[in-house]
This record gives sequence, C-alpha cells and structure tokens, in this order.
Amino acid sequence: MSCVPSPLQRSFVTALLFGVLLLVSCAPFGYLTRIHPQDHEGPQAIQCAACHQDQYREWQGTAHARAFVSKTFQEAAGSPVDDECLQCHSPLGVSERKTEVRRFHQEEGVTCVSCHYSQGKMVGPHAPSALFTPHPIKEDAAWYRSPDFCATCHQETFAQWQKTAGRQEVRSCQGCHQEEVQRRATRGTNFLSELLVSFEKILPTRSHEITLEKMANFPGGVSLSARALTLEAGTPALAVTIGNNLPHHLPTGTFGEKQILLTLSFEKKGSQGETVQVTVSDGQHPLMAGDSNTIIVPLSAAAILADTLRLDVARHSLTPEQKPPILLSSIVVDSIAEAFH
Repeated sequence: MSCVPSPLQRSFVTALLFGVLLLVSCAPFGYLTRIHPQDHEGPQAIQCAACHQDQYREWQGTAHARAFVSKTFQEAAGSPVDDECLQCHSPLGVSERKTEVRRFHQEEGVTCVSCHYSQGKMVGPHAPSALFTPHPIKEDAAWYRSPDFCATCHQETFAQWQKTAGRQEVRSCQGCHQEEVQRRATRGTNFLSELLVSFEKILPTRSHEITLEKMANFPGGVSLSARALTLEAGTPALAVTIGNNLPHHLPTGTFGEKQILLTLSFEKKGSQGETVQVTVSDGQHPLMAGDSNTIIVPLSAAAILADTLRLDVARHSLTPEQKPPILLSSIVVDSIAEAFH
C-alpha cells in the first residue's frame, strides 16, 4: 500500500495546517533570520536544533563547535583575540563567500548561522519541500558542494587540493569528510511539526559530523606496506613504505602542531613486547600528495622472534588538549622470524 498522501488528503491537511499556523503564527521563528553583524544578539545552535535535531547532534562533536573554546586556540590567540583569527573561529557570512566576525555566542565557534545565514535567509544545498517554511530559505547547491566553500577558512589545505586536482580527478572536501546520508532536512518535535515534516522530500545530503576521524569515504587514503631486509652489518630490518593517496599534504592544516607517526608493536605469545615509534612527517616536512616515504627500521634480536607485528600510521596532535591520535592505516605481519628466512 502506498504511503504517499493523495491530492485530497494533501489539500485537507494543507488547509488544516494553514488555519493552525494562522492562529499561532510563525513570528516566533523570525529571530532566526534577523541578524546584524554589529549586534551582539542572534540565534544559538540549540534553537536551530528544535527542527534540525540530527544536524545539531552531529555538529556538537566537531572541531567546528569547539573552534573558539578550544584550549589550543585560546592559548595561541591570546587576549583580546585578533579579528583576523575570529573571522574563522567565530565567523558569519560563509554562505556569502566571505566572512566577518560574529560578536554573539562566540563560544559556539563555527555554528549554524556561520555557514547558513545570509541577508535575512537561511541558505543550504536544497530547496524547501515542506508545506510551510518557518523562516525564509534560499537554495545554493553549487556553493555547498564546492571545495571553495571549505576554502573560506581552510585556505592552505585548499591550495594543496587545487594542485592535486589540476593533475588528476580527485574528490572534493565534502566527498571525504562528510558522509552521505538520506533524510529530510527537518525532524518534528510534536504532532503538528511531525505532520509538516512528513511532506518533505527525503534527499541525499551530507552529514554535519565533519571530523578528521570520518575517513570511511576514502579507504586507502594512506597506504602501508613492509618488507624484510638485512643491513650491511647483518642487522635485520624492516623497510616500511607509507603512501599519501590523499589530495593534500600529510599532515595538513594551518593551525596547531601535528605529526604523522609510525608505530611498530611486537607481540610474543600474546604478550606485548617491544614498541618502536618513528616520525613519518610533520607540519614543517609534510608528505606531499601522491608521494611516499620509505623508513628503514632496524630490529633487535628479540623483535625478530615476535609472533606478530602490528604497524600503525596515525596523526598525532601536539596540543594542550591531548587529543587522541587518529589512526590512518594499519597492517599486521605474522611471524617476523619467517620473513628473514
């Protein structure tokens, strides 16, 4: 049985909702699109969450949400924070292809209005499909799907991406860092709003959970392989090759110190043995897009007797916040001793 409402049903529901909305009015939503950059008042993300619950939940766990309150940023920016920094750490106007400082709710960092507010309207990649819209909406699909959108703040990484894109076809920022999801733009919180939302189209869109950990859309972005060899002095060693298949440097980004580390963990009879850690690249000496780095790691006599060896390549942030490393690639080698015979 089809779940699509008939034209008669739609007409009845439309008339009913129109009457209800006339009574309650949409005026309470007007504050969402009345923003002046010089003012110190404007909507908070939690107010947008009343209708956009999924997007709000996803955004909460991102570096965008912590862009201003981050201990790393606060210690580096000093006090008072320069406006040049705030244009990306508390911005307004990304949807207008430029940014200016947002003076209200700066603790929210890069928030909903940062990327979606423009001249009295909320802008996004899709046209409205609900029966009613509580605030003005504008569609700008090309902008929200373009790497230029991210380049508003991430200029250094964008420049690296441009060089790679000039040589070969590569994915956009959104293609790697934002998972594609199928859903309606809004989710109702009561009977009336659920009824309104039920008429919206389910469309392919992108998650707002934009984090470095979300690299599932680009398997093989960092490759890893190892082979046994013997050095001139008869010392056993491993030649470990790390390849950067991403369309930008590894690591990348303008702000904060980070490095890519290779960790070799040896196990014998299920017990953790020797661990060796080597720097692959850092901000001053990154691994360029499309390049690889082969590292020779001498092995001790105990190491080659290990049952298994796990090799991990991870991004480490050298920040006051002690962020956990982000695993980029990993392989397991069984019986190290056999590799040398």
